[in-house]
Amino acid sequence: MPRYLYIFGYNTPEQIEAFDKHGWDDEDSEAVFIEAESEQAALAWGQQISQQFVRSLYSDRGMTWKPGDYAHWIESEPSSRFTPDALRRLPVSRVGEHPVVDRGRFVERVVLDETSDTNAA
Repeated sequence: MPRYLYIFGYNTPEQIEAFDKHGWDDEDSEAVFIEAESEQAALAWGQQISQQFVRSLYSDRGMTWKPGDYAHWIESEPSSRFTPDALRRLPVSRVGEHPVVDRGRFVERVVLDETSDTNAA
């Protein structure tokens, strides 16, 4: 199945507070590969991932993520924005699945060192 790199912006609670106090307009971003039948399906599922991510970040504080409020897109040339190592570590989700979130970030994929012996005692 094709894999698409979905990127989205959001605000952390600290960024919202800084905006309210100082007018700063910072925004964080996350990226995830989405396995989907089409780019449109990946983008639609990515919006669902964004909404769930922000809900988990804000818990019960009522903050939401809406497509009209934040940048979000399918990256057409991932290697132009990320190193090969960074791309290998990005989480991969299928349509209908959410990446694991820990401490306000997506959990990276574990990349085994190809030179290590995983069968060593």
